Amino acid sequence: MVDPNFTNPHTDRVTLGTERELFRETAFGLEYSYAKTENLERLSDLNLAYDGKASTNGMPHYGARPNKAYGRVTTYMSDASSKYWGLTGTFRRRFAEHFQAYAAVTYSKDKDNDSNERNFSGIQAEDVNNLRRSWGPSVRDQRWKVATNFSWETPWWGVGFSGAFRYYTGSTFTPVLSADVNGDTISSIDRPTIGCAIPTACQIGEGTHLGRSSFHAPELHFLDLRLSKSFPIAAARLSVFAECFNCSNAANRTLGSTISVWNTNNSATPLATFARFNSIGDPRTIQIAARVDF
Repeated sequence: MVDPNFTNPHTDRVTLGTERELFRETAFGLEYSYAKTENLERLSDLNLAYDGKASTNGMPHYGARPNKAYGRVTTYMSDASSKYWGLTGTFRRRFAEHFQAYAAVTYSKDKDNDSNERNFSGIQAEDVNNLRRSWGPSVRDQRWKVATNFSWETPWWGVGFSGAFRYYTGSTFTPVLSADVNGDTISSIDRPTIGCAIPTACQIGEGTHLGRSSFHAPELHFLDLRLSKSFPIAAARLSVFAECFNCSNAANRTLGSTISVWNTNNSATPLATFARFNSIGDPRTIQIAARVDF
């Protein structure tokens, strides 16, 4: 069902920037962006109520359904929100004297209390009746992003050399327990609490409840290079390329299906598989190519 007060989201955004040429054909820029979004869509369950007990992770526990004639009543709400700010520095050299280059470095923070926008796979909030406990980095949050590229037409026999480098802070993930410990009938969204006197029987307010999206995957970086040579053939032009993708053969490890599972029943010690990134990205790839323009 849809909440009768459902409202489409809106964003207030401010962007301030400046760019100035400091050297011939070369400019430096700085830009700050801030965006606040309200009325983000999220999924909730209206047929839930606290029973006054504590879950094993020290969070409030849900009991029997208030309306026993129904089970889960999934409802589309619009009470989630997000905030983003980012600072970007740029370096730009336009193509002159057979050379061009560009670089951008961004530091940003992206937070929300539900990254469920346009994702209808299920309820994402650990406690559907208290979104404040879910406020934290969004699934889009990446502290650093770096992108550079260059192109050089060398003075030697018409050979061209170009490349690009990209670097990203790893994406976020949430430590979760593999069981439904708060009684809302949804498993694998409840988070662990550490520092309790009895780890599997925390009291409300005891210990440190691990935050949503409080862990980051390993960083990612990619280096791509190209060497080219062109030959005129009658009215056409033959271009030959030697290209290398992920030239540094970086592992670029990514999230796996069990990476975020801390343990069951709020154990003080995470599983050996927690935060162990065994999935890797594409390996170094080298290819030779040719193109005819006519």
